[in-house]
Amino acid sequence: MRQKITIYDIAKEAGVSPSTVSRALSQPGRISAKTEFRIRRIAEQLGYLAPDGDADGGRLPSTGMMAVIVPTLRNSLYATIANTLQRRLQTKGYGLITLDTDEKPAVERKAMSYVMRNVDGVALVSSRLSEPDIRRIMLVKPVILLNRTIPGLASVTVDVAGAIDDAARRLKESGHSSITYLAGPAGSWSNEYRRRSIRAAAFRYDMTYRVVRECDPNLSGGAKAVDQYLVRPTDAVFAFNDSLAAGFVAAVRRAGLRIPEDVSVVGFDNIEMGSLITPTLSTIDMRGEDMAKAAADALTKATREASVFRPEPVSLDARFIARDSINPRKRSTMKLGPYAELTRSSDTIVLTMLSNAFNETMPRLNEFMRTHPRIVIDPIEGRTQENTLALYWERVINHRPVPDIVNVERTALPQLAASGALQDISGERIEREIGPLVDRAAWQSAHYAGKLYGIPGDQSQTVMFYRHDLMERYGLQVPATWDEFYEEGVRLHTRNPGRYLGVLDTTDVQHYLSFFRMAGTKPWVVEDDSTIRFQMTDDRVRFVAGFLQQCLDDGVLCAEPLWDNRYMLPASGKYLTVTYANWLGKILAASYPADKGLWKVALPPGFVDLSQTMTAEIGGSTVAISAGLPPARQRAALTFIRWFQLDPTSIELRAPGGVSAAAGYVEDLTRRGTMDPYFNQSIYDVYAKSAARVNRDWDNLPFFSQLDAEFTRLVAPALRPGGRSDDRLDEWERRLKLYATSQGFTVK
Repeated sequence: MRQKITIYDIAKEAGVSPSTVSRALSQPGRISAKTEFRIRRIAEQLGYLAPDGDADGGRLPSTGMMAVIVPTLRNSLYATIANTLQRRLQTKGYGLITLDTDEKPAVERKAMSYVMRNVDGVALVSSRLSEPDIRRIMLVKPVILLNRTIPGLASVTVDVAGAIDDAARRLKESGHSSITYLAGPAGSWSNEYRRRSIRAAAFRYDMTYRVVRECDPNLSGGAKAVDQYLVRPTDAVFAFNDSLAAGFVAAVRRAGLRIPEDVSVVGFDNIEMGSLITPTLSTIDMRGEDMAKAAADALTKATREASVFRPEPVSLDARFIARDSINPRKRSTMKLGPYAELTRSSDTIVLTMLSNAFNETMPRLNEFMRTHPRIVIDPIEGRTQENTLALYWERVINHRPVPDIVNVERTALPQLAASGALQDISGERIEREIGPLVDRAAWQSAHYAGKLYGIPGDQSQTVMFYRHDLMERYGLQVPATWDEFYEEGVRLHTRNPGRYLGVLDTTDVQHYLSFFRMAGTKPWVVEDDSTIRFQMTDDRVRFVAGFLQQCLDDGVLCAEPLWDNRYMLPASGKYLTVTYANWLGKILAASYPADKGLWKVALPPGFVDLSQTMTAEIGGSTVAISAGLPPARQRAALTFIRWFQLDPTSIELRAPGGVSAAAGYVEDLTRRGTMDPYFNQSIYDVYAKSAARVNRDWDNLPFFSQLDAEFTRLVAPALRPGGRSDDRLDEWERRLKLYATSQGFTVK
């Protein structure tokens, strides 16, 4: 039996005293945030479970009580949530302790420390605590977050992006051309999420955007915001909540403006007051009662079924409710120019950044802006990789303004580079100074046609995840070659037709292509920025396609979508191995919590033998700079992306589970003997070996969207037993050649 981890083990690993570890884990805020974050991460990696005072270090018996911690009960939404939680938990046999923190993080931290040992679980509503604080309590008690998400933790949120988009579209169609957001507390996750969603909607509909920051979320806060709003008024205002909106409406009318004739107003929460004031207030309904019911159910399940509980992030859809505070026929007279925001001083540079999501990266953005006060990063959220690329690409081809910085998957980088949308940052100095700081394969994939177009953020080399318990049950060995993989897969499927040795992900074309890259084949060669040589019908390419089809025919592989951007789709145990990018490890851990310790990691099989194994990349992101920025803004953007991707502080603040593209990152984890708690294995030595074996003789086509679309239409439907998918190569190549020619490429 594995020896129980103690605070002394953590102290030795972290290089601090046991008392420092104790303070970090039980008294948050007593030491520096950086040290506390590092200790908390080491505790998780070692699999530490904090004792609750009994001799065996187990959990205390049930108290029959839960706790909810809210910023303030003066907010009607929070009061509704607390009341609904209490009523719902009573039906499940629990009482509820409610603590009001008066909007103060220090009070919230004390409240959390108080309830940790006196309740069975905690609901944190719109928490202002740091991620390390919240993850620390998870070592002891089940926690459910409301109005906030943290990767890997249970949460209930209301997705406001769709409702905000509905409201912004309504405003645009009725003649509004500019928006101000009256922002709430700076430490509020929901405030930042609403701000980003409003920012994205303004960008999407070409509406001027500005923000009045850190308004008190109450009637008096709305009144105080009017003076700042009137400095540069806009056609419409979104307010952090309905109370703030109501205060703004009253004060702006006293200043001589009419609602909605001069300015339209939209709030959040849909509290009763909004329907009683004149004019009635348009609002985003945050569905407080529905949130509370879902949270109570999840918290009860987490408490009673802790060993198998899967921390699902529950997301409800907000609703836009249009009332009299929106002018249906606005004649705009307040045009400020696109995407304007008041800068903090005349020499401050504001850079817009488009990415699919910012929840995990906001701590890094905030730290950069704290240490670089003259550069402000303004995030625009695309929500998914596909939407982000589509939004950026639509603006490129229609010659519309684009964000200053964009975070895209490396497969899409050539498409944007070839169009002239991205800034070529090549140069001897960049290659000499930054190149050695980045993993070699990731650095190469940030180039197109010999030019550098960004700095990569993560590594995504392929490894083989496998269920060692099932391999042992069926008497199988971890295959060293794909021939062995096929032979063992046939034996497995013959014994149990419901199980497969592996899976072929059809979510997009990347997993399919990874097999060709691991085999050392090239379906095409990008010779320069205007010439492509296709060789999809070469014998070696046909061999790999035929091998995959044979595996499908004989039940070795099964082809289906593998995951939904959050969790694995197949049932646990259907596949004994998954050969995929290293980042899938955290998806496995979140999807199959009951399988902890059963999954292991190895190098993928080789097409010849293990000594000649080559690996591939799947996914991986790069931050790039849009072309055409003035020199001063270019320099600021390069300063940011270099810090964001490679600075040690930024790397340390990365969300757990990812693998930084910084050179030596996995080697350092290997040197320290870092154990992953889910795999119960030092997985980083495998990642390091895979990184060293990535086949770098590979080109991404400069039209990935079309490549993927043709794969989905033509090849994916044939990836089934008897589908003869390998016969589709000729037609696939023909279609890609036609498209390449239509885009001005020379085709060979």
